[in-house]
Amino acid sequence: MAHLSLYTSENKVDILFIQEPYCYNGEHCYIPPDYLTFHVSSDTNPRAALLIRQEIARNFMLIHQFSNPNNIIVVTSTNPQIYIASSYLPPYDNLEQDFTPTGSFLTFVKPINFIWGLDANSKHSIWYSPNTDTRGRILVDFLSLHGLITVNEKDSPTYSGPTGESWIDITVTTINSASVSKIGKLVKNACNQTTTSYFSI
Repeated sequence: MAHLSLYTSENKVDILFIQEPYCYNGEHCYIPPDYLTFHVSSDTNPRAALLIRQEIARNFMLIHQFSNPNNIIVVTSTNPQIYIASSYLPPYDNLEQDFTPTGSFLTFVKPINFIWGLDANSKHSIWYSPNTDTRGRILVDFLSLHGLITVNEKDSPTYSGPTGESWIDITVTTINSASVSKIGKLVKNACNQTTTSYFSI
């Protein structure tokens, strides 16, 4: 995480999507200075979070109704509102069950501006994975149902570690957000080989 702190200080990143963070006693550890973490505490450790620069964090509110340790959704106080989410989809869980919080949110809120970063543990050619699996097809059906699109870049895998490389981390937006957002590259966290997504609006 020291690499992450250095990166954020040098690049002035406002918001980071984090999945599988380092935790101790159910709370995140090694948060970069000047950032607040939005997450739901858990005895088994939260698997998803959003790190937001303290200078702007007061403009964001956690939506508890649709958040849990694996799915975090916040909303801005701006007009129009922007919804931002971070999710971890465990590789051996039932995807339909994992979709429940976000699916309920999308159904009830119907956000116009929505940006969602997730460790999907799913493969599909739509986000440039060389292979497509069943989880990837289920996820694509879910995204299509809710009018969401992926904005991954083609240039490199989103996971690189001892077990190899893969394209299992994706960034998803509504069409409106894709047209007004500048999506940054995926930056590898050298401590655990997972990736940290960043964007600017």
